[in-house]
Amino acid sequence: MITSLVLTALVILPTRIEVAEGKITAADLVGESAVTLGDVERMREVGLGKAPAAGQMRRIGGPYLRRLLRAAKVSGVRVPAQIELIGRADIITAEQQLKAIRAYLKKRLGAKGQIEQVRAFQNVTEFKVPPGSKIASVLPVSANPFTARSSFKMEIRRRGRLVMRRYPQVTIQGKAQVRVARQTISARRPITEADFTVETLELSRIPARSLGRFQVAGMLAGRRIAVGRVVSRNDLKSPPVVHRGQRVRIELRQASVSVSTTGEALADAAIGQRVSVRNLASGRRLQAWVRGPGLVEVTP
Repeated sequence: MITSLVLTALVILPTRIEVAEGKITAADLVGESAVTLGDVERMREVGLGKAPAAGQMRRIGGPYLRRLLRAAKVSGVRVPAQIELIGRADIITAEQQLKAIRAYLKKRLGAKGQIEQVRAFQNVTEFKVPPGSKIASVLPVSANPFTARSSFKMEIRRRGRLVMRRYPQVTIQGKAQVRVARQTISARRPITEADFTVETLELSRIPARSLGRFQVAGMLAGRRIAVGRVVSRNDLKSPPVVHRGQRVRIELRQASVSVSTTGEALADAAIGQRVSVRNLASGRRLQAWVRGPGLVEVTP
């Protein structure tokens, strides 16, 4: 019995303690060291406001806390001159950030490319976040994320809600396969397999629009492509599937109803492009979207 009373009288609150988010009480300051019988229950009635944000600190003066404890009839607790409350936090490391950026680059590059190295350059340091927060998305700041030095926008979310944004900058080394013009290709000429070769180049030498999978053979040159040029999406045009003067089927779709009639195309157009057509039954000129060879769609 004497030993129990001594332990009760020697409970000392720490000078620095980590607390979970939300409202806190004096009982949260005791932690696992509590050996009092009824004091902890009474300390739960002593409110100390809201816990500081993750990784942040708030100070509580010892005299102020002693007055609160005396008013709650709490005995046997020794209070230091000052207590520092630290908001509980998780750590997102520099390694986790680099791993997320590397995963984005590999997915964007596809199987034909290789990311050899991603290194921290600026703003890639560990930081504290509320518990349970994760890296939710990584997006490049510029149009081409594969330059030798590139910045990214990284969003940290917790339970679907945005916690913070970070803007790490990294250096990148890697290679990818691209199509290179074997000979000069004049504008509007159909491109064949014989017009280009497949080469592996350093990422820093490749335009962003030249990376990834896209069709080249069978497309039209949208401009003059010089010999040795790395072919990009901007160099290509889809071949027309509707030609000026061609008879086309005009479809009008509204809800579950579809009506079709015959028309005449007034210009060349590829799939997905807008084209003027004439309704042969009424003579009216309409704007339609090309949906396939000889097929256009008019929306109400």
